[in-house]
Amino acid sequence: MPKAIYEDIYRDLKGKIQEGTYSYQEFLPTENELTVSYGCSRNTLRRAISMLADDAYVQPMHGRGVRVIWQRDQRVAQGSLDGVESFGEYAKRNDAQPTTSVKSFEQVTCGAGLASRTGFPEGSELIRVVRVRSLNGVARQVDHDYFLASAVPGLTPEIASTSVYRYLEGQLNMRILTSRRRITVQLATDEDCSYLNLGPYNCVAVIESQSYNSAGIMFEYTQVRHHPEEFSYNTVSRR
Repeated sequence: MPKAIYEDIYRDLKGKIQEGTYSYQEFLPTENELTVSYGCSRNTLRRAISMLADDAYVQPMHGRGVRVIWQRDQRVAQGSLDGVESFGEYAKRNDAQPTTSVKSFEQVTCGAGLASRTGFPEGSELIRVVRVRSLNGVARQVDHDYFLASAVPGLTPEIASTSVYRYLEGQLNMRILTSRRRITVQLATDEDCSYLNLGPYNCVAVIESQSYNSAGIMFEYTQVRHHPEEFSYNTVSRR
């Protein structure tokens, strides 16, 4: 299924805000200017603006325009719990250079224990990938990924070392829609200590995700084990 035009506009405006083209407290160009620039209808633009407002990037102000309210936290690299983004997109948003080292890549059959933990049906054929992800040359997280093999044909270690999501969306035309997440703090394992320079810490922040495509199929389970020193994820709350 092709992406809707408003999603492309949303991503483009979001990127420009993150890059500083439209800075904090600045007003976006007028609705007329943006519809001409993007060659879209007012309703399409308004839907993209609504998505930005839901993510707390902008605030529409009646009679005045749309003001940028997003600002970068300079203290740490930060992620969002509201969207589904790749590690490369996360790094770009935080002005960091990403690198990935694939430590394991194998096909496995989902047993009862793994089915209980991941949510995949028992007997499913899965591709298990372990990757160490670094920002600016410093290892910051260990990813344990399980992909439904039938949903990711052609996946290779080389693709896993760059961007799996770019491959799924760009080559397989998959539309990644939603992700359910659970966040915990756990004692560091020997593997965590071998891959991450934890220093005085004996724990890691863990995000477990079940990701679904537009067909409603869970194609990925991921457990990401983050270095606690720079772990900061943010969400937006409304009354």
